[in-house]
This record gives sequence, structure tokens and C-alpha cells, in this order.
Amino acid sequence: MEVVMVTSGFEKPPWIFKGSAVYQIHSVRVDSVRPFIPKEFKVVQNFGYTMGGFFLANYEESPFGAFDELVIIAAIVKPDRSSRAWAAKVLVNSDEARDHGRKVFGLPSQVANFIKKSKVISPQSKAEGFLNINGLGFSKLPKNYKDTQIREIKEEGATNSWNLNIKTKAPNLELNRFSINPRIKLSLTSLSGLTEYNPHLLEYTCQIETRVRVIGTSKISEQFAPRNEECEFSEHQNSSADMKNLMIETLENSKPLIAVEFNSMKMTVDSPTLVSKC
Repeated sequence: MEVVMVTSGFEKPPWIFKGSAVYQIHSVRVDSVRPFIPKEFKVVQNFGYTMGGFFLANYEESPFGAFDELVIIAAIVKPDRSSRAWAAKVLVNSDEARDHGRKVFGLPSQVANFIKKSKVISPQSKAEGFLNINGLGFSKLPKNYKDTQIREIKEEGATNSWNLNIKTKAPNLELNRFSINPRIKLSLTSLSGLTEYNPHLLEYTCQIETRVRVIGTSKISEQFAPRNEECEFSEHQNSSADMKNLMIETLENSKPLIAVEFNSMKMTVDSPTLVSKC
């Protein structure tokens, strides 16, 4: 395959993003996500299942300032001899980040609102409380949760908006004092493009330096916002319904396998490469 660098009118690469993220991997049914993957791509699978999931990031520093991002990964695909992730949906709360994702990387980026709340829940039961009063029991440490509600902002021609809630179980801070969160380096390579924003097939790699730790898997729920008016074009309605199915099948109805948290993260992204067959 011939590989050519893609250029743009944005700030010169490499682009550096600093912040934190949650990366959760799911076991996803291939037939449920196949409509969101180019038909010429082979899906890497085992007994009808592939790996999908999401990457939820909060960037404190970036070429576009601070912003949040949700990348929904539909599957691992194999267009040639190498396997890479395929992102079916990208949501950000920055117009500049959306435009950069669309024009440079050919990503299906949309603008959304991100509302984040932290919650602490005490797991102590009545029985445990009785034992503790008498000096016979023990107290469990409270559980920390971060609830993120994401709502896509309707653009011209869109028919529906939807709400996505991600409840992340964070590790307990008391236990983390005794745990080791190593700083590691890793590379995440993905394919993009083949969209209305960039019709070419592109490949890009995220070079990440971060402290990493395993956390509890997130609980995810999805729901459409009420519609205020009838849609004018049926193809838009079908597209919106398809995206709802992607959210449900890839995130809500699939089986989460593992979730890791990236802290003190520095992610370096260079220009994508244009991949074309010889």
C-alpha cells in the first residue's frame, strides 16, 4: 500500500493533548456493528464477537484549549495485513476540535454537551452497622463515581438528539495510596476517513505517555431526547435510528471486559497518512 502524508491548514503537527481518560473495552457482536464498518474491511472476530468500546477523555491542554471527547470504537478491523481500531462516532465539546477531526482525520465528529458530576456512595448495610457498633464488624470504604451525561447538539438537517450517560467507578483514594500506578508508553493506531468530510482512507497513531490503573467498568445507558417535530427526510431518520442502535449494541448491550484509567496523560498525534492501494 502506498502511504502519503496528509496536510492541513491547522496548527502544524505534532498535536499534543494533556489530561486524563477512561478506556473501556467491550465484547461486541459483529452483526450488530457491521453496518457501521466499510464493507470492504474484514472484522477481526472470534465466534462472532469483536472488540469495541469507548475512549472518554478530558483534555486540560490541547491546540484547541480544554475540551472533552468521547470516541466510540465499533470494532477491530483488518483492511490489509494489520489490525486497527475503527471509530464509528466521535463527540467533542469544541467546534475547533470537531473541525480538526473532520478535515484532517476524516472522523465522524459532532459537537456535544458534557455534564460531569461526582458522587460518593457508602456501601455500609444495616447488618454491618450493627456489628460495627458492637466492635465485631468492619466498615467498607465508600465508592466514588463520576457520572458523565453527553448530549449531541443537533446540527442542520439532524432529526434527533440523544443522551448518553456513563457512570464511571473510580478507584478508592485510600486504597490508591498503597497501589502502584506505573507510567507507561503505548501506541494506539486507528483507521479513519471514508466520510463526507474526507473520502480517503487514513491511518493515524496516538503516542501516549501516562500513569495507568485498572478501574471498575462503567455503567452505560442511552436514551433519545423527545422529538419536537416530524422529520422532513426519511434518510436522516434512518441514520439517527442506526446511530441509536450503534450506541445500544456497542456500549449498553455488549459485555465490558476491562476498563483502565489514564492519569497525567500526554498524547502526541502526528498527521495521518493517506493509505491507498498500489
